[in-house]
Amino acid sequence: MQTAETGTPDLDIPVVYEEEESLLDRIPRPLAIIALGLLGLGIWQLLAGLELVSRILLPGPAETFDEIVSSAQGILSFDHVAEALWITTQEVILGFLAAGALGFALGVIVGETKFGQRAVMPYLVGFNAVPKVAFAPVFVAWLGFGVNSKIVMALFIAFFPVIVDTAAGLAAADRDTVMLFRSMGASRWQTLRKLKLPAALPFIFAGLKTAAVFSVVGAVVGEYLGGGSGLGELVRLSAQQLRMDRVFALIFYLSLIGLALFGLVGWIERKIVFWHRSDPTDLAAT
Repeated sequence: MQTAETGTPDLDIPVVYEEEESLLDRIPRPLAIIALGLLGLGIWQLLAGLELVSRILLPGPAETFDEIVSSAQGILSFDHVAEALWITTQEVILGFLAAGALGFALGVIVGETKFGQRAVMPYLVGFNAVPKVAFAPVFVAWLGFGVNSKIVMALFIAFFPVIVDTAAGLAAADRDTVMLFRSMGASRWQTLRKLKLPAALPFIFAGLKTAAVFSVVGAVVGEYLGGGSGLGELVRLSAQQLRMDRVFALIFYLSLIGLALFGLVGWIERKIVFWHRSDPTDLAAT
C-alpha cells in the first residue's frame, strides 16, 4: 500500500512494548532487601515472643545479634572462631575449585561425546542420587579428620550441577552455525573452542554459582559428621550445649561465606561474559 502524498510504501511496523513491571518490581533493590529483611526479623521476633518454642531453643533476633557481634569481636582478635572460620573457608574454596574443574571436564565429555552421554552420564546420575551424607564416614576413614575429607565432601556435593549445565550449554550452540563451521573446514576442537564453549559460558557460570553454594553445604556436612575444627564442628558443639544463639550466629557467618563466593563468581561472569544479557541471579543486578 502507498500513501497518497508521497507514493512511498506504507509499512506496517510492529510496535515493541517494554515489559510491564509490577509494583514490587519498581521498588529499588536496596530498599527491597531492607524491607524483606525487616519483615523476616519481625516474623522471627513474633514467633520468639509467643514462646511456642522455648526461648532457649528459639532465641530472638536481639540475642542472636548480640552473639554475632560477640563472635565478630572474637574473629577480629583471632580467637577459636576466627580459626574455625578460616578452616571452613579454605575447605569451601578448595572444594569449589575442585568441583568446578571436575564438573567442567566431565560436562565436556558428556556434552561432546556419545560415549559420555550413553555410558558416563547414567553413572553420574546414579551416584548423585545417593545421599552424600552416607559418604562422610567413608571419606573420614580414607582421608582422616583433617581438611582433606571435608574438601572431598564439598567436591562431591558441588560438582554435579557444573556437569549438567556445561553439557546443556554445549548442546545449546546454534546448529546452523555449527554446520557452517564444519563446512568451512573447522575441526571438532576448533568448533568447540571458538563456538560451543563461548556459547556455553552463561550455562557454565550458572552451574558454578550453584556449586559455590553447595560447596559450603558440603564442607559443613563433612565437619558436622566427621569432626574437625571448622564452623560445622562449632555448630554441632553449640547445639549440644543448647547455645542456639551461637548456632544462629555461626549459621550467619556460614551464609556470608556462601554469599561472598557466589558474588565473586558473578563478578567474574560479568567480566568474561559481558555480552550476555543480565542474569537474574546476579547479586549486583539493579
